[in-house]
Amino acid sequence: MTKINTIPASVMSIAVKLLQEYIPELTADGLRTAISQHYNDDGQSPPIQKGLTRQECANILGVSITTINRYIKNRKLEAVNISPRLVRINPNSIHELLNRGIPQEEVLTPPCLGKRRVNR
Repeated sequence: MTKINTIPASVMSIAVKLLQEYIPELTADGLRTAISQHYNDDGQSPPIQKGLTRQECANILGVSITTINRYIKNRKLEAVNISPRLVRINPNSIHELLNRGIPQEEVLTPPCLGKRRVNR
């Protein structure tokens, strides 16, 4: 049984009345739906996703920390600066980047890969 089913109707009614000042169109059913979407099937709140360090992100994507910094600067990755040296990257933005990919025009190719050297 989920937590939403255990909320007494009187409590739900009072909550709706208090919140209608801020959300006039709110109904008891709307509040019940919003609360139920927050909980898993087992009635537990979803776990908080831990932000990843630049190094962890670089390991996942197989790139350098410099590239991670560039992705953050170009808003390819969503990051939070906790302090100048402490940055945490949203794991969802990594999934989006992996699914969406980097446009070909943004892929940096070192000049040495354009020319092949022949050893004789």
